[in-house]
Amino acid sequence: MKELLTALVDHLPAVDSVPSLGLRSRLLASTAEPSRRFAPLYGALAELFDLNDAALSALFERAAAPAAWTDAPIPSTSLVHLQGGPRVAGADNGLVRLQAGARFPAHRHLGPERVLVLAGSYVDEPGGRVYRAGDLHEMPPGSAHSYVASPQGELLLAVSVVCGVEDEGFGTLSPSSV
Repeated sequence: MKELLTALVDHLPAVDSVPSLGLRSRLLASTAEPSRRFAPLYGALAELFDLNDAALSALFERAAAPAAWTDAPIPSTSLVHLQGGPRVAGADNGLVRLQAGARFPAHRHLGPERVLVLAGSYVDEPGGRVYRAGDLHEMPPGSAHSYVASPQGELLLAVSVVCGVEDEGFGTLSPSSV
């Protein structure tokens, strides 16, 4: 078996293991543009918000401006509200940003909620599951939990929630509640 693998490897074409500086620069520049930063997740975002690529690009261009963000009642949390497409017209849709290490307190979901992690990660409590960039977390009505953003960096979530969440200290919250 080892001989077969060695023979196969010997027949593979040579690959330059270091990308050219031009390719690297173009790749880094394309991901630095706010409108394209989350392009790899546009399929999942289109499903979540019922928006096309142009609308998603416009959303991230808008979200790149600090003035687009509103402080939430939860400490270390800010929001950008957005109008989703017809399929999610009854939901509150938006981006939620938590500072590194911030805790989102225990809350109960009044309706279904879908969360797509765009950047960073968080630990869901009480279960301890870690959600990372690209992960979709779905919570059914009546479910309850809290979560903590990773201390390594800011947490950015795309959220679609029906009826909001209820928290003892803050009342009923949704992306448009501020």
